[in-house]
Amino acid sequence: MKIVRTILVTCTILAAIALSLGSLSPYVSPKDFWPLAFFGLAFPFMFVANFLVLVFWAIKKRKLAFVSLAAMLITCWNVPSFFQFHALEVPETNQAQLVNVVSFNTHYMGAYDYSGGDSGFFFNMLDTLDPDIICLQEFANLGGNYEKPMFKRFFNQYKNFATVNADALSKTFPTGYGVCIFSRYPIINKGYLELENQNANLTVFADVVIRKDTIRVVSTHLKSIVFDKEDYKTFEELQDVEESPETYKVRRIFSKLKYAFQDRAKQADKIRERLLVSPYKVILCGDFNDSPTSYAYHTIRGKMKDSFKESGFGMSRTYIGKMPSFRIDYILHDPSYQSFHYRTNTLNFSDHKMISCTIAIP
Repeated sequence: MKIVRTILVTCTILAAIALSLGSLSPYVSPKDFWPLAFFGLAFPFMFVANFLVLVFWAIKKRKLAFVSLAAMLITCWNVPSFFQFHALEVPETNQAQLVNVVSFNTHYMGAYDYSGGDSGFFFNMLDTLDPDIICLQEFANLGGNYEKPMFKRFFNQYKNFATVNADALSKTFPTGYGVCIFSRYPIINKGYLELENQNANLTVFADVVIRKDTIRVVSTHLKSIVFDKEDYKTFEELQDVEESPETYKVRRIFSKLKYAFQDRAKQADKIRERLLVSPYKVILCGDFNDSPTSYAYHTIRGKMKDSFKESGFGMSRTYIGKMPSFRIDYILHDPSYQSFHYRTNTLNFSDHKMISCTIAIP
């Protein structure tokens, strides 16, 4: 029994330490110390683990319960980034300009692994949301039989919107694979905000005129992990108690995660640098490929508000692919704005949910 108790005590202490390290992850760049990023990724799971440990020791009436309790109290300020219980549905002022914003990684409209007809639902949702600004990632027509009609219908539906397309900004730079902005409002300037990763992951901006104000709208796609079929199979093996994946496969996954953390940190630093000198207030949307307890999210957000934290409800998972689900898609905005009616919608041609909200601009 003494051995069992020693193991339980050790696990309790390690869980508390892991949770505490996860809460520090947003403040340390993976370029400087990458292991901390893994603790940030695991934060919600470690919080739940500490809660279960707390309950266990409380039932046993042991003082060790205070170890888990202390760790949870110290780190609980991160919880609203994962769970929300107050969905704000109406703006606090009726004098504001209301702007409907949609952000969506379309996964090339299902070009790679389409599994059923959701095109009608997609356009019905857009009709319901009536977006004024649409920020898209992985919105490139690869010419398949399924996605071609969807692109045609989309461009026809929003033919009067002003646009920014990463691929159209430069004929010499490698493709942006569909990082786009569509705006009901006039665009007076546009361009790249950062080009740290010369491949499919980059950031564009559009300066749009809303009433008498000019607002900088940003659409970003931070570095993807680029898991392949073999990696996803390894995840399945990890979840199967009867199978154990080979060590080198697990190491390969950790290696991909490590370098993706570091690449996103470079992008985040550049985006923050550009946002600090922006001549206008900002609405920023995109696929960060990282959780709310990450350096990338914390750095880019700065003092901006997170629309999910402002008006979301419940647990918002936006990635719904084959690996553990996280909130990795965001709509951020200037702190002087107010967002409400945050929503997510699942389309089965994408491994991301479409997110939307309404932003009140005073």
